[in-house]
Amino acid sequence: MNTKNLPFIALSILFLLFSCTTKVDSDNEKTDVIEAINQLYRSFENKDIDLMSEIMAHDESMLSFGTGISDLHNSWSEWRKNHIAQFEGFDKAEIYSKKMNIYLSQNCDVAWFADVNDWILVIDNENIQLSDIRITGVLEKRNNSWKIVQIHASVPQN
Repeated sequence: MNTKNLPFIALSILFLLFSCTTKVDSDNEKTDVIEAINQLYRSFENKDIDLMSEIMAHDESMLSFGTGISDLHNSWSEWRKNHIAQFEGFDKAEIYSKKMNIYLSQNCDVAWFADVNDWILVIDNENIQLSDIRITGVLEKRNNSWKIVQIHASVPQN
């Protein structure tokens, strides 16, 4: 072996070692994102702010729009306060996802979604059905866990 080529070979091997990255399984990541979104739905159905808290970013820059004109939350603390009040306003809730689309960034550390779902709310023993609620949001992977950093819900006008 020619010793003149040794530095070139060593440099090439180092380059290959440091340029290799772990391949992320996007199908598994999408499954985890779907589970986080479904956890949000379950937390609403169960009126469980602690369950909701697990998948929400607790940033003061978290942003969300609700279904009402004045439903703008500029932080986790505003979201939390609003949802505790919402939980008191209904007796029961059921959410049925009808069309969920999940997208991932190239690095699989940011996801965004769009979902259409139907809600059945029970308020004072009366069933209220809301169809085709549109939910969109952005999640960020933090410490191996997906957190919702932005979310928007809207009710279509008929």
